[in-house]
Amino acid sequence: MKTKKSLGKFVWNLLVWFTVITAFLVMFFSYISTRSMMTTRNEVNQRGAVNTLAASNDDLHTSTNQELNKLASSSIFTKSSYNSKDIRYALGMVKKGNTKMEQIEFGSTSGKMITFTELPTGFDPRERPWYKGAIKKNGEVFWTSPYKDTGTGKMLTTAAIAVKNKQGKVIGVLGIDLSYNGVQKTISGLSIGRTGSVTLVSQNGTVIASKGKSKNYTFDSGKNITKNSVFKAIKAAKQQQGVLRVSDSDTDQIVYSKKGSEWSFAVVDKNDLYTELHTVLIISIIIMLVLVIIVSFYALYASKFIKETVAVYIQHFEAASKGKFTKISTPEDKNLFNTFLHSKELGLLLSRPDKKGHEFNQISYHYNEMVAAVGKVIRSVQEESVAVADKSKSLLDLSQQTSKATEEVAQAITGVAEVTTSQAQETSDSVSQLENLTTIISNLGTKIENMLKQSRNSGKMNQENLTLSNHVANNWESELAKTKELGASIKALNKQVQSINKIVSVISGISQQTNLLALNASIEAASAGEAGKGFAVVATEIRKLSDQSKKSTKEIIEILGKIRGDADEIANKMNVSIEGGEKQTKLIENAITSSKNVFDVNQELILGIQEIEEASKKIEKIQNKVQASLENIAASTEENSAGTEEVSANSEEVQASMEEFTNHVAKLQQSSVTLKKVAETFKI
Repeated sequence: MKTKKSLGKFVWNLLVWFTVITAFLVMFFSYISTRSMMTTRNEVNQRGAVNTLAASNDDLHTSTNQELNKLASSSIFTKSSYNSKDIRYALGMVKKGNTKMEQIEFGSTSGKMITFTELPTGFDPRERPWYKGAIKKNGEVFWTSPYKDTGTGKMLTTAAIAVKNKQGKVIGVLGIDLSYNGVQKTISGLSIGRTGSVTLVSQNGTVIASKGKSKNYTFDSGKNITKNSVFKAIKAAKQQQGVLRVSDSDTDQIVYSKKGSEWSFAVVDKNDLYTELHTVLIISIIIMLVLVIIVSFYALYASKFIKETVAVYIQHFEAASKGKFTKISTPEDKNLFNTFLHSKELGLLLSRPDKKGHEFNQISYHYNEMVAAVGKVIRSVQEESVAVADKSKSLLDLSQQTSKATEEVAQAITGVAEVTTSQAQETSDSVSQLENLTTIISNLGTKIENMLKQSRNSGKMNQENLTLSNHVANNWESELAKTKELGASIKALNKQVQSINKIVSVISGISQQTNLLALNASIEAASAGEAGKGFAVVATEIRKLSDQSKKSTKEIIEILGKIRGDADEIANKMNVSIEGGEKQTKLIENAITSSKNVFDVNQELILGIQEIEEASKKIEKIQNKVQASLENIAASTEENSAGTEEVSANSEEVQASMEEFTNHVAKLQQSSVTLKKVAETFKI
C-alpha cells in the first residue's frame, strides 16, 4: 500500500540539498579564491625575490664600479711614474675594507702583475680577458662573465678598468675579483611558497646563484642551463621583466628580470599549492558534512512540526468536505520550552488563528473568516432553497397550464388554416367563372358589332327596300333570331352574375368565420398570458386580413349590383326590341308600302344597337374590375392561407418549446428539491 505524500520529506530534501549545494558552492568558491590568493601570494613572493636579487646584484655592480673609478683616479696612479710598493699597499688596504673582494690586482702595460696570490711562471696579465676588455672600454668598467674558481669553488666575476697617468697615458689595468657570496646570502633568506626557488644566471646561461625548494629548478653554481626550457623562454622574452608560463615545464609560472648583465628569475612548482589546497578541501568537506547533519536534524524536526500543523488543517478540511464547518480554536498558553519538545502542541501553537501572526496563523485566521462567510452563504442557501422549491413547483403548474393553452391555440389556428385554404380554393373557382363570363361578354360584343354593321347595311339598303323586300323579310327574320339569341345571352349573363353573387356570399361567410376564429385566437392568446403574446399578434393580423376580405367582398357586391342592373336594362330593351320585331314581322308585308316607316324603325334599331354596344363595353370594364378584385382576393386568400399555415407551424414549434420548457421546469423542480436536501446536510 502506497504511503501518503509528505511535505516534511520535501522540506527535508529541500533543506539538505540546499545545504549541500550551498556548502559545495562555498567550498568551490573558497577553493578558487584560496588558489587565487595563494597564486597571487606566490607571484608577489616571486617578484619580491627577483627584485631583491636584482637589487643585490645591482648594488654589487654599483659599489664595485664606484670603488674602481675612485681607485683608478687616486694619486698613486696619476703620477708621472707609479711606485709598485705604493700600489700594493693601497690595493691591500682596499681589499681589507671590502669583504666582497676575493682578489685585487694591477697589470701594467709592461706585463708586470701586482696581486696578493701566487701566480704561475710566465703569467702575463695582458693576455687575460679582463685586461683586454678593460683596454677596449678605455676608461669604463669592464665585467667578465661569471666563472667558477677552480681553487675555492666559488662563483666569481672580475671588474676591470684601464688606469691612466697624469698625461692620460694608459699605464695598466686595475681589476677586482668579486665573489657572489653576498648574493647567495640574500637568496638564502628568501622564501617563495612551499616549493619555490630563485636563480641568478648570466646571459650565456651560467648559473651564478640558485636557492630554493624546487627539485627541478634549483641549480648548482656554475651549471650551464642554456638548454633549459625556462631559460629559453626568458631569453626569448621581449620585455625586460614580467611573468611567463611554459607549457612543457613543471612550474606554474615564472617571474623574471633581464636588467643588467645578469638575469634573475623565480619559479614555483605546479604542485606547490597542492598541500594547502588539499587541506582547504578536507576542512570544507568536514564543514559540509557537519552542516548536512545539523540541517538533517533540523529538517526532520521542522518536517515533523509542519506535519502536525498541516494535520490541524487536514482535520478541519475533512470535516468541511463532509459538510461540517468548524473554526480552528486557539490552544491554551503553555510553557514554550515544553511546547517545542512536543511537536503536536507546537503544531497547535503554529496553527493558532492570528491576523497579525506568521503565515500559518494568518491562514488559520482567514480560514475561520472563510467558515464564517461560508456559514452565512449556506444559511442563505438553505433558506433560499426552500423558496426555490416552492417557486419551481408553482412554475411547473403554470408551465403545464400554458402548455395546455398553447395546444388549444394551435388547434384553433389549424382550423383557421383549413378554412382559409378552402376559401382560397373557392376564390380561385370564382376567378375561373369570371373568366368564362369575360369570354361570353366578348362574344356578345362581337355579335353586337356585327349587328350594328348589318343594321347600317340595312339602312343603306332601305332605298332598295322596294325591290328587295323579300330579301329584307328574310334578313329581318335572321336579325330577329339574332336579337332573340342576344336576349338569351343577356339572360345567361344575368344568371352568371347571380352565380357570382352566391360565390361572393360564400366569401363573405368565410370572412366572417375567419374574423370569428381570429377573435377566438385572440381570446385564447390573452388567456395564455406572456406566452400567448405571439399568438395575439398573429390573430390580430388574421382579423385585419378578414376585414380586408370583407371590404373587397362588399365592393364586388356593389359592382355586381351595377352589372345586374345594366343587364336587366339591356334585357328589357331586348324584350322591347323583340316585340317590335314581331310587330314588324306582321307589318313586313306592308314594308313595301311603308319603306319610309321601316327606314325610321331601322334607324331606331341602329341607335338601340349602339346603346347595347356601349352597355357591353361598360359591362366589359366592370368585368375587368371584378376580375382584378377577385384576383386580389385570391392572392390575399393565398397569402392568408400561407400565413395561417406558417402560424400553425409556429404554434406547433411553440407547443414543442412549451413542452420542453415544462420538462425543464420539472427538472428544475427536482433540482430544487435536491438542492434543499444538500443544503440541509451542511452544519455550521
